Amino acid sequence: MSGPKGGAYHVETAEQREARMLRDAKAAYAGAESRWQDVVSRRAVLLQVAGSAPACERPAPPSAHADSTAYTAAAQALQAATEQAATALSAAREEAAQSAHAAQVAGLVESVQAQAQPTTTHRASRWESTRPQTPEPAAVDRDRVNERLGRRIRDLATLDHDPTRVQELVADIKRAGSETRIDLLLNELDLVITGSRAATARREAVAATRAELTAMRARLAEVPAADALRDRISALIAADATAVPDDLIAAVDAAVAQADAEADRQHVVRVMHRALQELGYVVGPQFSTDLSGANAALARNGSSHYGVKVRLEPGSNRFTAQAVRSDAVITTADEDAAAERVFCDALDKMVELAKRDGVDLDVDLRHAPGAYAVQKVADDKLVKPSAARAAKPAEKRRTL
Repeated sequence: MSGPKGGAYHVETAEQREARMLRDAKAAYAGAESRWQDVVSRRAVLLQVAGSAPACERPAPPSAHADSTAYTAAAQALQAATEQAATALSAAREEAAQSAHAAQVAGLVESVQAQAQPTTTHRASRWESTRPQTPEPAAVDRDRVNERLGRRIRDLATLDHDPTRVQELVADIKRAGSETRIDLLLNELDLVITGSRAATARREAVAATRAELTAMRARLAEVPAADALRDRISALIAADATAVPDDLIAAVDAAVAQADAEADRQHVVRVMHRALQELGYVVGPQFSTDLSGANAALARNGSSHYGVKVRLEPGSNRFTAQAVRSDAVITTADEDAAAERVFCDALDKMVELAKRDGVDLDVDLRHAPGAYAVQKVADDKLVKPSAARAAKPAEKRRTL
């Protein structure tokens, strides 16, 4: 069949694959780097509080010209180093907390020993023997206090908290002489633990969200017209957001998909331009501009009065193609039918040539020859060979 045709195009090239894999690998590395920085910040806090902290050795970053494989390996290495450092920091915090608790227990023991006074035997007088006895205050069970305090210290070892406030409460518990007072202080310590759990959960949520947002921003690094999205992501990072908005995820995915679709479209334009030239069509300087936009692009078949009209549908991977003729001549039905057969043969060859450059032109819309009259177009829209040759030096100068 040689009437108007249409179909869908699909692009699959090694360069395209590598570019998109590299983009994803760079995004993964950016997210891993954000998580690493969170561990480094936590180490600085531990170093300030405990006076020591395990070393955190960061793997070497990828080179400026690294490919997707190198970036993927670097991201995995950084993620593994982050997990290892986080485990070491947790163990160090636990050890520091246990050491602090042991020192506090020793202080409790010393306090009890200091309070112990030698007693002397006293014979009560007759007046004292008949006086109502004042009950002695109940002795504080320091072992039980130590056990209750130890549980809380262990809980705090994995939580973000104010060490000064905790030390003050522990000191007050050490000095307290009654179970009632100790219960009140332990309840206050419980409030500190509750607040610390909330603060730790928030910090972890902020860190995870920051890593995800950082990766999303990296995906947009080379996406045109994505400034608004990048600014929004940066604002969320600066505000310590605890969750990524669902609409932002969808917007970033859409922006990346649109950029990929436009890159595919431009590749198809270049491939069609080159294929038509190889097939003997006269392709003017306006061809690529028209085909890239919403307009149809025209190419003359050699020096004849016939040509081809190609259009890429906006916002879609669909294309249409059909034979056209100049309005400067009058043709017969047989001549038009012959021109349609030439067009059909040229389109089949263009499909084969396009595969060479990773473009699959899947023709799924066909009309029989003669089903539609060959469309007439203005003769000046079909570039003549002489005009195309004259345009090449000027076009070359513009690209230098």
